[in-house]
Amino acid sequence: MKIIYGIFFAIAYMMICVQTSFATSLDEMYRAVIRSDNSGYLPLFVKNRKAPVVVLEEDDLEEVKPSASKAVEYKSEVLNLTNDVSERMKAAKERQLQWIRTVEAVKSNQVTPIELDDITSRVKDEDPKATEILAWMYTNGVGVAKDFVEAFNLYKKAAQLNVANAEKNAFIVYKSMNEEQRRRIKNAY
Repeated sequence: MKIIYGIFFAIAYMMICVQTSFATSLDEMYRAVIRSDNSGYLPLFVKNRKAPVVVLEEDDLEEVKPSASKAVEYKSEVLNLTNDVSERMKAAKERQLQWIRTVEAVKSNQVTPIELDDITSRVKDEDPKATEILAWMYTNGVGVAKDFVEAFNLYKKAAQLNVANAEKNAFIVYKSMNEEQRRRIKNAY
């Protein structure tokens, strides 16, 4: 009986040694552990892991660092690529300040082409707040000619962008329309 137990433990020990001897790197050992935890299955996040081919020294990294600003030509357009975070933050802050000035101009009924361009570009980017503001502008004729059809369409778009009360405002604009304007909407849909 002792001989049978001894053979059994020897075989088990050899199997454990053989399994671990296949793992020649930490990555392979990690994969073996994941396989054992997942009944032999290796998940995609493990299959797609790639170890770096070359480890760079600090001196090599300085050579690889990109410049702060670089111009690239793409389809006959020059694109300025920048890696400077402060420049991007400054541009984002300026865009936010421009948006505040635009909203103030709409509130005071002093919309210029600059503010109108800002709003329409944001509407093209599917900004929900800008879409609602432009719809309101068309409804009331602020900065643009009064156009209930365009206002209705913009309120519907705002509703699709999950703007509160946009559907209700579209209905109010629809009730204010004449028959010809309602016909234009029905033809569009």
